[in-house]
Amino acid sequence: MDSKSIYDEIFDKPCSVCGEIIKKDIYEQGDCPYCKWKNNHFADINPKAVLYPNLISLNKAKKLYSEGKPFEPDFNEYIEALHNYGEMQFKYNGTYYAVELVYDKNKKLVISLYNSQTKERIIFSNDEDFKNNAQVEDKLLKDIWNDTTDRDWLQ
Repeated sequence: MDSKSIYDEIFDKPCSVCGEIIKKDIYEQGDCPYCKWKNNHFADINPKAVLYPNLISLNKAKKLYSEGKPFEPDFNEYIEALHNYGEMQFKYNGTYYAVELVYDKNKKLVISLYNSQTKERIIFSNDEDFKNNAQVEDKLLKDIWNDTTDRDWLQ
């Protein structure tokens, strides 16, 4: 008995970013081996939003691809992705940092910045507090963002 269904089928379709023909499933999901975009239906219908499994919007990916640049999130996109994933990471000067959405003792959602080397955790009350006050090595994170690496969901 053949148990294959339409959900198991793979189709040749263009990548939403570079246009190369790739393998996609019925949900338009498929990793592009050419440009490295992770295609999905929700990004196609919401091209301005940062959506799983990517860290930038489809519109930004198209722009960066046309400029020959890597798909890297800016600081605001990183925070937008944080709200999708719940926990993120980045690396600065050899140290990994975790950024997590957590609940405080009053059950209010806050942002935690955790230094994996010193084990120090700093809590920020909201996105704006994090954007304006998060520091790494006595420097504002927003000012050194372009010097960070390994920006991704927590690995």
